[in-house]
Amino acid sequence: MKKYNLAICLVYLSLATIGACASPTPQASETSTPTATATSKPNEEPKSTASPEVKSADKPVPSDTLIWQDYKSELGKFSVQVPSKPQEQSQEQVTEVGTIKLNMLISEANDSGYFIGYADFPSKIANPEDIQKGLADSVKGSVANINGEIKSEKEYLLDNVPCRDFEATGKVQSTDVLMKGRFCLADNRLYQLFALGSQANLSKTDVDRFINSFKISS
Repeated sequence: MKKYNLAICLVYLSLATIGACASPTPQASETSTPTATATSKPNEEPKSTASPEVKSADKPVPSDTLIWQDYKSELGKFSVQVPSKPQEQSQEQVTEVGTIKLNMLISEANDSGYFIGYADFPSKIANPEDIQKGLADSVKGSVANINGEIKSEKEYLLDNVPCRDFEATGKVQSTDVLMKGRFCLADNRLYQLFALGSQANLSKTDVDRFINSFKISS
């Protein structure tokens, strides 16, 4: 799908939203781009700098023909399964608590994108109610960026890490899209995990496999 500009915008919007809930401190956290432990086919196409169209005419590849692989990040402290070798990006974003570095991975399959982003804030949110409010606002902001509507959302605990699951529909250009994901806040680190693609091509089975495989390590 190569909707990289859209994906970055979605993640940055969530980053800025939850950043407003954190208390600023003079310290700045550093993050590094994770390193994949899995291998995949060489000669991957370079990522696009434009915003190409979302395709919907091609039939999706059956799930059992995709080459799912494990991806583990030591610095990101997470692991996940992805349907293709992920491409890595990192950029800085100005928030109300200072400049935050966002690390992001993008994997593609069936003209759909599977995204994992993480970033560290200078301090953590102490109040559990504020955490869920920040995650809920992040979901709303991300869905609004595809002119979408939230179909379902719920609080979730991933090994005692507060998260929020959601599913939404929207439009990118003239294509009806589905967005499904999970946002988590582990201490001062925000994880953002979601899949985005046309409603015709995005496999809910694959998306569930992607989301349910996500683990945070200590």
